[in-house]
Amino acid sequence: MGKIVLATIIISGSAKWLLNVDGNKEKWYGSDRIFMYVMTVFGAMTVNYSEQCTEYGWVVSNLRLLAGCLLAGGLLSAAYMDRRNCWVYNYVWWWCLPWTGILLGLPVSEAYMEDGVCRITDRFSIQQAAAVALFVLLQQILFAQMYGRADCHAFSVCALAGCAWQGNLLWFLIHMLSALTLLAAVQFCRRNVTPDGKLRVPKPFIPYIVVTFWVQIPVMLYLQSKAAYIYA
Repeated sequence: MGKIVLATIIISGSAKWLLNVDGNKEKWYGSDRIFMYVMTVFGAMTVNYSEQCTEYGWVVSNLRLLAGCLLAGGLLSAAYMDRRNCWVYNYVWWWCLPWTGILLGLPVSEAYMEDGVCRITDRFSIQQAAAVALFVLLQQILFAQMYGRADCHAFSVCALAGCAWQGNLLWFLIHMLSALTLLAAVQFCRRNVTPDGKLRVPKPFIPYIVVTFWVQIPVMLYLQSKAAYIYA
């Protein structure tokens, strides 16, 4: 419980700092306040759960937790900017990249051989690197024609971060499909979808991307743990 509270403070603090870094004092009002508070707690619980599902030392564990929270703060600020203004400052993505790099650079687990020597396992693999490179290229070249450039950046950052929890191309595509499905379902219920499948009034997409990302990570880790148990 203590780690969730700490993670909530870090995520909220980093998001508020990013929102104010351009000199504008952003205030959370009404539904925006509810959205930010819910997403902060949701992100904190997901990041904390993701670190409980892996095995490594105290130092690495806490470094990964800190990096995950600061990344979550960046994604939260991007979702808020998109929700309020329908655009996102580029510095938010530059903020997210270092923390994603730290998550990728740190080991996912440690295993001890018979002679007692510790070896690092499950690092960022070549297959994952190829998968995320392909996905990012698809986002920036192909899917950029479907939605905004900031949305492409959000998917790309989420894919890179997902690699830190052993995500692959299938999970990147599932995340994209989930976000699009959630957007379509919500807008359909609000009668904001035309007969040819387009939105009558454009709506911010990044909040849906962030929500589905935080839902996907625990599901992915749970299924991975079940698969490891079956094949163990």
